[in-house]
Amino acid sequence: MSTIYKTLKSMETIKPQENQNIFDISLQEYGSIEKVFDLLEDNDKFDLTEDISVYNELKIGREAFKKDIVEYYNTRNLKPATSISEEEQYLLNNFSGIDYMIIEEDFIIY
Repeated sequence: MSTIYKTLKSMETIKPQENQNIFDISLQEYGSIEKVFDLLEDNDKFDLTEDISVYNELKIGREAFKKDIVEYYNTRNLKPATSISEEEQYLLNNFSGIDYMIIEEDFIIY
């Protein structure tokens, strides 16, 4: 039995949480973002920037790269979710207020 077959046979699936990206899943399941390319390969994905749907399951099954980090997340029931939500993106795109004004452009001094 080949190593690849053993790896694929033991794979589990998980559902991503809201605002999780591929790096968050890699950190949560493998303890490092260094395994992100293995995660992409196992799921037949090739785009790091593609959003992950909460409705699609991801295959997880390789050995944890940094087990202490995985254990930390599991014991505290933490699920990293660092993607920007639509609301946060809107706020970033629409700066306003005195903190973002430029003198003589939109902050007029008489």
